[in-house]
Amino acid sequence: MKNEKTILLERVEELEKKMKDLEKSLRISEQIKLNILNVLPINIFLEDREGRTVFVNDQVLKAHGMDREELFGKTVYDFFPHHIAELNRKVDLEVWKQRKLFTNEILGGFQGEERDLLTGKTIVQAETEDYLLGFALDITDRVKAERMLRESEELFRNVVDQAADSIFLIDLNGRLLKVNAAAAGMLGYSKEELNKRGVSDIFAMLPQKLIELKKCVEGNESCHFEDSMSAYDGNLIPVDLNLRLINTGGKKIFLALGRDIRERKEAERAIQHMAFHDALTGLPNRWYIQSYSKAFCGSEGSDELGILLLDLDHFKVINDNMGHQAGDSLLKDVASRLKSVCNDGNIVARFGGDEFIVLIPNIKSKDEALETSKRIFDTLEKPFLIHSQKVVVTASIGISVSPADGTELNRLIRNADLAMYRSKQNGRNCCMLYDPSLEANAVGRLELEIAMHRASGRE
Repeated sequence: MKNEKTILLERVEELEKKMKDLEKSLRISEQIKLNILNVLPINIFLEDREGRTVFVNDQVLKAHGMDREELFGKTVYDFFPHHIAELNRKVDLEVWKQRKLFTNEILGGFQGEERDLLTGKTIVQAETEDYLLGFALDITDRVKAERMLRESEELFRNVVDQAADSIFLIDLNGRLLKVNAAAAGMLGYSKEELNKRGVSDIFAMLPQKLIELKKCVEGNESCHFEDSMSAYDGNLIPVDLNLRLINTGGKKIFLALGRDIRERKEAERAIQHMAFHDALTGLPNRWYIQSYSKAFCGSEGSDELGILLLDLDHFKVINDNMGHQAGDSLLKDVASRLKSVCNDGNIVARFGGDEFIVLIPNIKSKDEALETSKRIFDTLEKPFLIHSQKVVVTASIGISVSPADGTELNRLIRNADLAMYRSKQNGRNCCMLYDPSLEANAVGRLELEIAMHRASGRE
């Protein structure tokens, strides 16, 4: 008979074998689970409470084009732009808080390619630790199929009849097949009246675009452009058009989507006006002058251009004593009077501060500039009523004319400024024509100022 020691050893060996078999079974089970995770066409990952990646399956590696070691320890801030990472992290924290499954359909991106994804996140326990389990299933093909189905089914119903933008279905010969209520309402026709018309009756550029698009080999070519439409009352309405050649029911037709851009065009005009006009007086500003003068300066055979640079005398005294509001009111009144006395075709602009500039295009002689200066002096003689007080304003004017006094705008303005300075030296309320001798005087004046400054420094 076996003694107790032998029996005990056999029992130990039996237990060890069972333990090894159990460990092997567990390893096989774990490997099977891992293999299952790796063959699934789904991105699966685990994160700790700090959002660090602790596990990814092979699909995640494939999607990101990275090694497993590169992904471990990374957070959403390493994969996405900061604002997107912040949104992801906010969802993660909510999952940790509620400890339930969160799912969502989002537009994501892998290696620069946008994809539609069904995502989900929840909390799972592994041994004694909790982790955030996340998955992302690529549903791009499904979303595209659903989108195409919706477009096909709703094209003639919801989209056409309820869209805020104008929608036109056009046959290959340019006849309108169907329009929506927005198109009819914008143009002032009934839908039945519009369906009797051709695109050439309504659109300016669209007929030619239809011809160009019809020549394309591919069936789903499209183009985007701005056009104008003729309304029932004769007004032209600017529209932003998206045109596409589509197949529906085995038949090719054109789909045109038009958006009314009258407000946008008006805003663009307002912005353009603000960029080139003075906010206080409404007059053109120096940027307008720069743009306008290109036709007169710098090119061979340019037309002659007269420059009158006007500076209000003692404006600072009025501004300081009566306040900036009074000064602004005076500048607006001066601007109004200047516009009233300058001939049609002349440009009156505010050059800055209390300086105004008058451009006389195609000037025949300097006498024409002198005559304009006289009209300016005459209109300024009448006192201005500012805050119930009568204010008398005079001006000093300098004149230069191209090409005799310069062929470049800045040069012409500089020379007019030299002449204006001489007007002030001569007692103000007068005008001076530019003369080359003013250059020497200006240089001498500058040298004298430098010498006086140096002398003052030595003292």
